[in-house]
Amino acid sequence: MKLYSANGNKVFNVVEQENTAPEDFIKLKISLLHPTLADLSVFEGKLDIGYPRVPCRLATAVVSEDRPEYGLKLGSRVLLNPYVNPNGYDDEGYTDVEVYGIHKDGFLRDFVSMPIDNVIPFPEEVKEDEAIFADIVAVALRIINEIKPEKGDYIALIGGSLLMNITAQLALYYQAIPIVITADKRFLRLAEEVGVYYTVDESVEDVNKKVFSITGGRMADHTVQHALENVTPKFTYSLASRGADCIIAALNSVCIPRQEVDIGMVASKNLTVKGVSGGIDEFNSAINVLAQKILSFDGFIDKTMPLSEAKELFDELSRDYFRYQCAVIRV
Repeated sequence: MKLYSANGNKVFNVVEQENTAPEDFIKLKISLLHPTLADLSVFEGKLDIGYPRVPCRLATAVVSEDRPEYGLKLGSRVLLNPYVNPNGYDDEGYTDVEVYGIHKDGFLRDFVSMPIDNVIPFPEEVKEDEAIFADIVAVALRIINEIKPEKGDYIALIGGSLLMNITAQLALYYQAIPIVITADKRFLRLAEEVGVYYTVDESVEDVNKKVFSITGGRMADHTVQHALENVTPKFTYSLASRGADCIIAALNSVCIPRQEVDIGMVASKNLTVKGVSGGIDEFNSAINVLAQKILSFDGFIDKTMPLSEAKELFDELSRDYFRYQCAVIRV
């Protein structure tokens, strides 16, 4: 196996390693990877973890051997569940959520062996370029389940990202009304292409006035902010109606930026503020959503690199993480 191990100094050591996994683990060839902000933080040495560490938690793979006891055949396409303990529980109750690529070596490699609980065969109708987003779908589902939107509810989605786009699509499915707010015109376009009627370019529009106009003065019943450095946090509360739900969302809690906001509106508007990070509880539901084909991922991937050029891609992302909508690595 060839794996890309980060020391936290923006360098990968390419290591050849024998497979020493238990015999009941499934041997897999990695197929597609999507580096996230957490993976970049591992590469840059920003996280307080044990180095060296192999990053990347979002991956698809191909089964490398027949495993009839698990119903897996050589060549079967599978999705890797990125949670170290995918069942979420142990003898002492709910565990801290650990993920591959941060708490244990991840999937930036050519081959890996995984326990059966982390190996999920693709539904036949799901493409590899869709399955790679399963965990982002899981986080979006958790957001929707936290706010429990009713038909006609306005949901302000603050920040241009794949997570906000998928959440907007789920909001439409539940007959809510998403309002996508970002200065990134790429994500405004993607939102419009999946049927989002209300988009607000915060670089040229007065966001509060626009949302006031869209909602007929009631403001948003729910607000969701993707916790990223390029997202304006004040909108989470200023766009909320009295008694609204406000969600601070992230794919993973290890690299949420520090943000200063006036929390006076939380008290004066009687807002409920919740945090959402990780999709462990919704991962299986996300697979079902993918199979139902209610989401579109067209246009998401705008950069593809081979595994041999992983260092070049991480260098690019280190200079500007928002350079691409979605960069992937094909192995």
